[in-house]
Amino acid sequence: MAEEFFPHTSFRPGQREVLKRIREELTSTRILILRAPTGFGKTAVGIATGMMKPPAIHSVRTRNEITPVLRDLKKLSKRVRGVRYSFIHSAHAMCPLLSDKRIDPEDFWLNCQILRETGLCSYYAKSLSIAEEDIEDILATSENHVECVKRISRELGACPFFSLAKLARSSDYVVATYPYVFSRDLFSTIYPDEDPSEFSAIIDEAHMIIDPSSIFSSEISVVKIRSSINEVREYLGGDPFTEDLMERIAKLVEERARDEKLRRIDRASMGIDSDSIEHLIDVALEVKKRAIDRILTRGSISDAASKRISMVKVALSLALLEDSRFEAFTCKDGQSAWLKISAVDHSVVSEALQAYRSTLLMSGTPPSKEYIERILGLGGVSYIDAMEAGAWSPYSNMAVILTSQLTSRYIERGDAMYQLYSEYIEALDSIVKGVKLIVYPSYNFMRNVVERLSWRGYVEDRGSTIDDLEEGMRANGLIHVVAGGKLSEGIELVENGRSLIKSVFIAGVPYPQRDDYVEELLKNMRRKVPDREAWDYIYNMTSSIRAMQAIGRSVRSEGDRALIILGDRRFMAQDMRRYIGIRIGRIARNIVEFKSLVKLVAENFL
Repeated sequence: MAEEFFPHTSFRPGQREVLKRIREELTSTRILILRAPTGFGKTAVGIATGMMKPPAIHSVRTRNEITPVLRDLKKLSKRVRGVRYSFIHSAHAMCPLLSDKRIDPEDFWLNCQILRETGLCSYYAKSLSIAEEDIEDILATSENHVECVKRISRELGACPFFSLAKLARSSDYVVATYPYVFSRDLFSTIYPDEDPSEFSAIIDEAHMIIDPSSIFSSEISVVKIRSSINEVREYLGGDPFTEDLMERIAKLVEERARDEKLRRIDRASMGIDSDSIEHLIDVALEVKKRAIDRILTRGSISDAASKRISMVKVALSLALLEDSRFEAFTCKDGQSAWLKISAVDHSVVSEALQAYRSTLLMSGTPPSKEYIERILGLGGVSYIDAMEAGAWSPYSNMAVILTSQLTSRYIERGDAMYQLYSEYIEALDSIVKGVKLIVYPSYNFMRNVVERLSWRGYVEDRGSTIDDLEEGMRANGLIHVVAGGKLSEGIELVENGRSLIKSVFIAGVPYPQRDDYVEELLKNMRRKVPDREAWDYIYNMTSSIRAMQAIGRSVRSEGDRALIILGDRRFMAQDMRRYIGIRIGRIARNIVEFKSLVKLVAENFL
């Protein structure tokens, strides 16, 4: 029975009913989609589902999301004796030898492998001999996953990654970040002798699967490409083929990169084929080996673990192009030109999901059943809506105003429209107390509006983290973010159980930027569905999911209330409203009406 493995002693509205549906559906289907709003308790339902057919692996988008799952697993282990659990995230972030030094994951794994194979890492050696019970004790008594990692290295003298992986192999339930669930190679670092078909998969934030590049991609800067040339010269005394190829790619990237838009670069023009990739990998491995050998002659194990070699990242990124479902693109971020290798075919996602015995896809805004069947090509799909099963709806605690004067439509963008957006945002800020989350369709659009607000509030950039936001925000200020990013979808600003975000302003429909990447996606989708349907999925569904994910940041419990501003007249379109799913309360035709309506909501609703 699913209820037997429910972590809590009581159920929230809809949870018991959803679990009953899941149990029934799992007798005849492998793919389940669960639409469940904020506050429903998806984590507890996911755990109970996974424990129906253990072992289970629970995938979270970032390591910040691991601890909430561990809290529920800890409660379950107290209620049901014998339940074992573990967690896994990026090995380089766990390594006690790195001391917070930054290094690419691919780069780190080679360092780690060399130190393990040569017997020089005492932490790894210790992890092979420690008892699983000792790891369990630390996990059970740690406040969060960060403390657990530190205690394993400090108290046991063992490698946290390989210790937790050891525990995972005998556990019923394992929490892991996306790469360890979607990449067969990384899955095998935890389970070298097991196959995904032996596991149930629980995928949180499952709306991410609509964009293959959010899971399967790699980025390298021109600076890193040219740095790899210098490394080849320093450690190998040069390699004409590699140097010429790297310089050719660097020049191509610089020539094609003009702005934020992704522009495709043909493999042939880059000079990339299977033979050249094999050569680059051989060169990268030799450079890495010689660099580590040079460091170890001085006896510094920590320096060896953190040694960065750009050639490794470059070679392994280009190696993705051996798969015809990946393409190369270039773009510009400020003054820096970048090469991005991305999956452009949803079959990479389907392949990963099909590998598991069963898969539960959970999100407040999941893709539709038709999308999973027609675009991902997965059969036997069941869709469960928690709100139809009796779950509380956070949308009942939202007042929604649409502003018909505003639009981020390309042909209407310009100084006048940017100024208009800034005036509406300024009006909102002056009337509503608390944090106001302003969500833009792109960084460029955001910069044009924010500079007219004299950069008031916290402004996200490409390198921003949730920690940066928490340090830089003000309790009564503006937070400017880009739709679809880690801040607009990942922030949890709560104090004493109440959300600090009192308003979310969607400053323009967050359509994906029309560039070569989107065109490649559309091209592949048109092989499966008619053009109009592909366009609808790429633009209307994606932008609606982005908007609703941001809106969901405001109401985190039944005690919260929020004002939602749909700042684009296109939200009135039938295709958009079909996906958005929230009722528009009032329409403001100009800023005078807007101020009046906002004041009314602030005084009588918030």
